[in-house]
Amino acid sequence: MAFGSKSFMGAKERAEYNKSFVGKYEKLVKKNSFLYFGLPMMLSIALGSVFLTNFTAVRYERRDEKVKEMNEDEALNMIENRRKVNIKDEYYKLQGLLDEHEDWEPKRVERLPGESDNRW
Repeated sequence: MAFGSKSFMGAKERAEYNKSFVGKYEKLVKKNSFLYFGLPMMLSIALGSVFLTNFTAVRYERRDEKVKEMNEDEALNMIENRRKVNIKDEYYKLQGLLDEHEDWEPKRVERLPGESDNRW
């Protein structure tokens, strides 16, 4: 690469840069990149996931509060008060074939003059 992306620093500027925190850190990273860059990065990710579990646990705790445990009396009361199910009635309900629709029959829609009947 003919033109580098680094800007030119004179000797005085380079000495000031090397004395700054960023310059010292860059020198350490070049010396041992895993110890000064990789390890802190992995530790921050691991610690972040540990600390963020509290935030994710809140969601499940709220969901658990909505669901309450029933005692035996409530469960028996639910069983006794439920509606008797007749499978035939449920089938006719789903099909829409109850008494209120007893006289229903399919009827062809009248077409406008000149409109095709679309019959095969």
